[in-house]
Amino acid sequence: MSHNYFFLTQVMERYDTSIARKEGDYFYTQLHKQGFDKEFIFAILDSFEEKGFQASEFETFNIELIVDYIQRTHVFYIQNKLPEIGRSILQLDKYYKSSHPLLSKLHSFFNRYYYEFKEHLYEEESRLLPYIVMMREAESTHKSFSKFVVQMEKYSISKFMAGHNDTEDELVEIRKIIRMYAPTSNSQIQYNTLISQLTTFEQDLHVHALLEEQVLIPKALKLETFLYARIELNGKLN
Repeated sequence: MSHNYFFLTQVMERYDTSIARKEGDYFYTQLHKQGFDKEFIFAILDSFEEKGFQASEFETFNIELIVDYIQRTHVFYIQNKLPEIGRSILQLDKYYKSSHPLLSKLHSFFNRYYYEFKEHLYEEESRLLPYIVMMREAESTHKSFSKFVVQMEKYSISKFMAGHNDTEDELVEIRKIIRMYAPTSNSQIQYNTLISQLTTFEQDLHVHALLEEQVLIPKALKLETFLYARIELNGKLN
């Protein structure tokens, strides 16, 4: 199975584990020894390949595994990817006059995007993901089920979807803006590095969004529907 090694390292950084220095069976043997679900990792990596994201490949994975990956990805974005892009933007300051329009557009974009992105993740981390975990627990314990009955009046998957928005579209726009300004003779490497970082982050975000929208949310809706039906049944029995 051939995977893009760049995305292999990007995905594995989410798990705070050492990356094998070569591709092949050895790496995946190590994954198994360290307790990771290598089939899930395969499915994620396949999403970056030519055939693209296939929601059906994630059908067999439990909701806890998907929530865990999404939470790890959020941390990876905030602690690694966005700071990396921010540093590259600052590096470009060395090659352009302070009055150059590219610099003001880049700094304005990054400051606004970083704030809005963190707000986007906060909604998921503080409400959506805890709600899904609570629903999962409500399947098996009376205490958690009672908690869900109270919470369902305040929050639901449909309420999340009503306020949900994608965050990758703006990355397309900023890449277009950057390309409006030719790099200086000595900024070519840094200029291309920033374009590459934005492109790969956009790809990563795209897969992340599809995992949420086409896998996590349908699984959560199915679970929510089951719990609603259980509440209705309990009401009829009582």
